Amino acid sequence: MTRDFDKDSTDHKLIDWIITPIYIALFVSILVVFDPPQRIATCFSRKLHKWILDLMNICIVLNIRFATGARYRVIGKPHLPKDRSVIIVSNHQSMYDIPMIMWECRDREVGFIAKRELGRWIPSISLSLRRLGSVLIDRKDAAKAVRQIEEFGRTKESERQVAAVFPEGTRARDGVMRKFKSTGLKALISNMPTAVIQPVAIRGNWRLLRYSFWPVPYGTSIELEFLEPLDPAGREIGEVIAEVEKVIASRVG
Repeated sequence: MTRDFDKDSTDHKLIDWIITPIYIALFVSILVVFDPPQRIATCFSRKLHKWILDLMNICIVLNIRFATGARYRVIGKPHLPKDRSVIIVSNHQSMYDIPMIMWECRDREVGFIAKRELGRWIPSISLSLRRLGSVLIDRKDAAKAVRQIEEFGRTKESERQVAAVFPEGTRARDGVMRKFKSTGLKALISNMPTAVIQPVAIRGNWRLLRYSFWPVPYGTSIELEFLEPLDPAGREIGEVIAEVEKVIASRVG
């Protein structure tokens, strides 16, 4: 694992301010431009909608790479067998974790557990979360959220699809991985008994938003690492969760 993520770069202050309006303008344009085609696609087919969403995700990734000069690297390949359901478990550093994971896992439709607020008023993002197999939970109502996750898991299990979850519950804005909140992940695993777990370690993504867009730092290092998949069949769920948390934490650093 590289250690570029530990360096607090202060060498790009001027260029940070130069690239920030360019990056933000491109990012907003991507969300706005892809919103109407997604809405039209929902009238035709889910497959078409996903194809358009994939295009949007790669545009977001390319904007990060070229507008901010980010060094972006993917290590390993996602294990996404089509004959069974899959649970992607990842640490959470930035809102960009989602499009990056979706692009790298584009061979499958990936549904996320996301907070309810993301389902409103955000061009492209809100629509895709509502229409393409994700679940929007109310984090203020824990009992209802668990029921929603259970139903989400049952749906993914029956469809042999992919569910993704960030068990920290919120973004680690300083890059330090927080302890997993196991309730949601436990509900997901319980309702997806044939699922294989694909752990993902994300490093450096938090730096893009460390100043809340003002400015966007130039030249960050970002890595997505797809770790060895884990089959939880026949094992105690708490033990499985502890192992997944440990292996991700060991790679986040």
